[in-house]
Amino acid sequence: MSGGRDGTIRLWHTTFSVTQRTLPGHTGAILSVAFGANGATIASGSGDGTIRVWNAVSGQHNLTLEGHTGAVLGIAYSPSGGTLASASTDGTIRLWDAVFGGHRQTLTGYTDYMNSVAFHTTAGTLASGSADGTVHLWNTNSGVSTHTLTGHTDWVGSVAFSPDGQMLASGSNDGTVRLWNVASGEHQQTLTEHADAVRSVTFSPDGSMLASASLDGTIRLWNAATGEHQQTLIGHTEGVLTLAFNPDGDTIASGSTDGTIYLWNAVSGQHKQTLSGHTDYVRGVVFSPNGSTLASGSDDGTIRLWGTAFGEHQRTLTGHTGYVLSMAYSSDSDTLVSASFDGTIRLWDTISGTHVQTLRGHTNGVLGVTLSPDGETLASASLDGTVLLWNFSPPTNMYATVSVSPSPVQSPAIGEQLAFSLSIADGSTVAGYQATVRFDPSALRFLESTNGDYLPSDAYVIPALIAENSVTFAATSLGGETNGSGTLTNVTFEVVTPKASTLTLSDVRLTDSAGRISYARVKSGQVTEPMLLTGDLNGDGVVNVQDLALVAANFSQTGENLADVNGDEIVDIVDLTLVAGAIMDAAGAPAAWRRDAKIAFTRTDVQRWLRDAQQITRTDPIFQRGIYMLQQLLAALTPNETALLPNYPNPFNPETWIPYQLAAPADVTFTIYAADGKVVRTLRMGQQRVGTYQERSRAAYWDGNNEIGEPVASGVYFYTLTAGNFIATRQMVILK
Repeated sequence: MSGGRDGTIRLWHTTFSVTQRTLPGHTGAILSVAFGANGATIASGSGDGTIRVWNAVSGQHNLTLEGHTGAVLGIAYSPSGGTLASASTDGTIRLWDAVFGGHRQTLTGYTDYMNSVAFHTTAGTLASGSADGTVHLWNTNSGVSTHTLTGHTDWVGSVAFSPDGQMLASGSNDGTVRLWNVASGEHQQTLTEHADAVRSVTFSPDGSMLASASLDGTIRLWNAATGEHQQTLIGHTEGVLTLAFNPDGDTIASGSTDGTIYLWNAVSGQHKQTLSGHTDYVRGVVFSPNGSTLASGSDDGTIRLWGTAFGEHQRTLTGHTGYVLSMAYSSDSDTLVSASFDGTIRLWDTISGTHVQTLRGHTNGVLGVTLSPDGETLASASLDGTVLLWNFSPPTNMYATVSVSPSPVQSPAIGEQLAFSLSIADGSTVAGYQATVRFDPSALRFLESTNGDYLPSDAYVIPALIAENSVTFAATSLGGETNGSGTLTNVTFEVVTPKASTLTLSDVRLTDSAGRISYARVKSGQVTEPMLLTGDLNGDGVVNVQDLALVAANFSQTGENLADVNGDEIVDIVDLTLVAGAIMDAAGAPAAWRRDAKIAFTRTDVQRWLRDAQQITRTDPIFQRGIYMLQQLLAALTPNETALLPNYPNPFNPETWIPYQLAAPADVTFTIYAADGKVVRTLRMGQQRVGTYQERSRAAYWDGNNEIGEPVASGVYFYTLTAGNFIATRQMVILK
């Protein structure tokens, strides 16, 4: 449906781009349009001062609402759809019965025209912002202005209620954001950090955060309950024109006159990605309903699709010959609608990136597009003074689905492996494929891939193309085509850090035996945070000797401390024994400790811990298991025999360390000889206890000098360990 300067509204069918109906009535340009809550009706506001209500299905004119003496700039339905609010240049807001057309209230009190209007979530309150710098709260039942909110010194161009309806935010050209208590009308906070006009204010989906975008080039995040400034998102080099929260509320996208899109962590404020490619202003950003894709529209006439997990450019949609000013996704994320200054609306298939249809009817630039709640009607607003309504029925295409499975899966410990499959469903005449998996290299490391069961066993598998954070797979069969479901390839990763991460699929191409390309829907894989293990203090996914070392390093510390396992506000032997008792798997077992050269404690330390633990009268199973594990650790740190171990590094220049182990206490001496048998240096270690002396802080150290401090020459040398009756000799090399 369309409304124009000629006073008509037209209905259009999107499949054939032909006019279905012409609805005359308005005698002035149509300036605003809004769908009813159920999508069955549409209201239009006009420069002729009237509002008309239409049946969005049949195009029938239902009501004409008259009373304004100036142009109607904005209209909004209440959440229930029973009330319609209109804002006019005559300085009034009028409330109407949206069903029967009766005039309910006239809300007056402005000295200038209204720029914005928003309904409270319960529809009992209306907020309006005006060019005179005021915000009014209205009781929509009585029509009484309950509060006039003053303080702004310039246009109020944006008002937004919090999702719970308790807070109102207003943004103004005076560069401020103001927070108001809806019930009392009390001014709670003035957020004055911006240095230029605030273009938009919006709440996060859960209502906990308020975001504001400004021409000063920043986005500011505020605590929605208190108004406390939490983060300033700095990165754009020019004004920020648009921003959007993703459906989960954890990511913000911003578009700027600098031509870039930034993705931000909405919680920490950390800059995640810079999406570059546009060559002019970015005026629109919109997340797909499933949150996996971001669409951006630019003055360069293009639309770009980006993956939201890693910010990779997926496709560029070209065809518009003017600025792209607005976009909207279909509810299934498969279709994108774009509006352009070239006067056209285009429909795009987001899976293949192909242009589906061009809707023509406007005679000037199209400023905005929106879909009705039921997704069946598309509305477009234009500089030609018209609003066009279109029957939205994009073609349905059958696509295969390629997914990362299983998903979600919990991350195991560091060093453990994760196996995934690239699975295909509803495939048709598939003889080959290509797909790229992107992953977080700080969480996972690609190990290997093997061909799946979908293609014939004689399929030619192209070696995986491995990059820093992606791996591309491809295979083709010369023996025929496959239909249905199966596994394209199996992929194995090693866990680098046990944490949540995403594996995304992109650039998926399927080919038939003739080489014709088809596309597929994709589903990403999710790795979730590992289960928190009691005693896993360093968060590596396993309780082991390193966690014991962390407790020991914090002995006697009081107050809040991660090493205070039992929560008694002091780190002591009880905490250490409880951590030892939590060691359950092979990775943390004593057999593995013997091979760990990074143990930050000695056999003597363990003897002391064991003695102290045995003096505590606790009989619970975990504590008793901790004592047992300390006994096993002591045994692991007790060498079965005295030995001289290889020095490191070797060859060396100028210094080296000489490790050794003692099965019995002994007086330890190292003697270093030249190749001709002459003594070069003697290192006397003194009396040493039973134990392993491997790490640099405990091994013997030689600086490469002789007894009088002179550096020795390159060559082969020998070192001898004398420990009581034990004598052993090894060879080492100085290479200068």
